[in-house]
Amino acid sequence: MSEPRRSPDRERHLAAVERVRDVALAHAEESERLRTLAPAVVDALQSSGLFAVAAPRAVGGAESDPLTQLEVFEAMARADASAGWSLMISALLAALAGGTLPDEGARQVFAGPFPTFAGLQVPTGLARRVAGGYALEGRWAFGSGVRHARWLFTCAIVAPEGGAPAAGPPEMISVAVPREQVAVEDTWDVAGLRGTGSDHYRIEGALVPEALTCPFPTAPQRRGGAMYSLPLIALVATGHVGFALGVGRRALDEIAAVAPRRVKVWPQLALGSHAAFHMDLGRAEAKLAAARAYAFDALGRMWDRARAGEALSIEDWTAVRLVQTYVTDVAAEVAAFAYRAGGGGALYAASPLQRCFRDLHAATQHIAATDDAYEFAGRARLGIAELHPMLAPRPAAGGARIAV
Repeated sequence: MSEPRRSPDRERHLAAVERVRDVALAHAEESERLRTLAPAVVDALQSSGLFAVAAPRAVGGAESDPLTQLEVFEAMARADASAGWSLMISALLAALAGGTLPDEGARQVFAGPFPTFAGLQVPTGLARRVAGGYALEGRWAFGSGVRHARWLFTCAIVAPEGGAPAAGPPEMISVAVPREQVAVEDTWDVAGLRGTGSDHYRIEGALVPEALTCPFPTAPQRRGGAMYSLPLIALVATGHVGFALGVGRRALDEIAAVAPRRVKVWPQLALGSHAAFHMDLGRAEAKLAAARAYAFDALGRMWDRARAGEALSIEDWTAVRLVQTYVTDVAAEVAAFAYRAGGGGALYAASPLQRCFRDLHAATQHIAATDDAYEFAGRARLGIAELHPMLAPRPAAGGARIAV
């Protein structure tokens, strides 16, 4: 295995999160009110270099190992869920674009200060072939961070030539589009993750050069180390897991702070004096710690496979999918316990407990955390699971490893 298991810059990245932490905390309510990440938080993340944590070194990224990424996303989400989510989305889209775009396109996208990204990786748009590239049109949901992004990295179905329906699955591509060519719709009026600005966005006839496109979801690896050989779902698994662990931990931080001063009406005793609360808090600590250990085990084995140049087995895929759903479920359960234990005070908008509850239950609706991961695991255990195209391995690495 030629690559180290852990990045030498791990401590530096975690120290950068600590520098951003106070800014994110101070502006958390502003982000909620604006329904997009507060400008001061975006600026702090940009100056910290954290948006580059997951991207290949060849395009100006840090190329951190997946376990370090998990810790970074966890630490940022513990400080503020909206900041953690927005960082995770932009950083992982930068990893995808940086690892797969053709050289000419990568030079354009990653020129200048390290870019911020948004974009849904579900092909709800249509790309029509034209001279030199594609005419792109469509509407996408969940554009987290779209209001502060410099680039949209999204995907579309390629319209069959001559209008004839394609035989078999349609051809799909990922596309990089400058933010100026994107219309943002003010749709993000939601219960959780309010500060992430996950609005719908439209692209209406933008001309996308061939160099700003690559196949979806199995674009060949064009640069970077072993991590960028991982298929899409595996490459981004650290993000959802780290986010859920961070917000779950914040919920426990908050209820531990509330417990000594929250006096329950009937017994007129502080919550922190109740043996039943002690037991429930202990159980919550064990559940979250166990989920975290499972995450590092499952994603660590995935990373070791990649470092060894081995394809992921069906057992590996089971773990990659299970860990994202299971950790999110556990974190949501922990946040629900903390919210309920917080009593009437947890209802108020100023309470971080209600925000943790809302944000984690919003995360349970994400495609990365769906219940069919359990169904897939059951089929795999019975030997009848088949790999979805989104789980297909990437073609062999190729192309120049550029520096921009």
